[in-house]
Amino acid sequence: MNRIKNVVLALLFASGLHAATHTAEVIESLNSNSRYTYIKVQEGDTQYWIAMTKRNVKKGDAIEFRGRGWKRDFYSKRLGRTFDKVLFASDVEKEKIMQETVSIPDVMESQYEQNGTITIAKLLAKSDCYSGEKVRVRGKVTKVLSQIMKRNWVHLQDGSAFKGQDYLVFTTQEKMPKVGSVVTAEGVVASEKDFGYGYFYPVIVENSTFSRQ
Repeated sequence: MNRIKNVVLALLFASGLHAATHTAEVIESLNSNSRYTYIKVQEGDTQYWIAMTKRNVKKGDAIEFRGRGWKRDFYSKRLGRTFDKVLFASDVEKEKIMQETVSIPDVMESQYEQNGTITIAKLLAKSDCYSGEKVRVRGKVTKVLSQIMKRNWVHLQDGSAFKGQDYLVFTTQEKMPKVGSVVTAEGVVASEKDFGYGYFYPVIVENSTFSRQ
């Protein structure tokens, strides 16, 4: 069961889910002479271990990170130690710098837009207005993931972008379209969709269907 959970978390990250930001106090740190530093942190009343790219931290430091997935009964060969559970995490500041470096300008129009469809950028810009509403988006399939949490996951891009995001994720119970195909996706918009484990989508389209139009 733990192995299945770890696989699910890894796939969620790969599919573009956004992890919650944590701020915690360093209690202890261990360098394993590899690319990871293992850090025991206290967040509120809870203490747990995280693993981040190698860094120098000391007891009492405040640290900010995003969780990328738990591993249970994790054995570190370098340390010769088994952790009951460890959260692999990423550096928030480095992510911010990368996002600023590769920022995508807002593009509201799309070559794929047709009468009755909306571009991804326009949907993201007014996601609150569309939450709970059925929408149609036409674009190219860039990624598909099958049967994660009893759903199929489809990534669509249409050449538009809003605040650095240039794709949208659709979930479906139906057969998935092929990567590279141009489809019209229809589904219901959901905002702040939380899937647990600190992972959520600010905007996602659920119960989707796909047609070649």
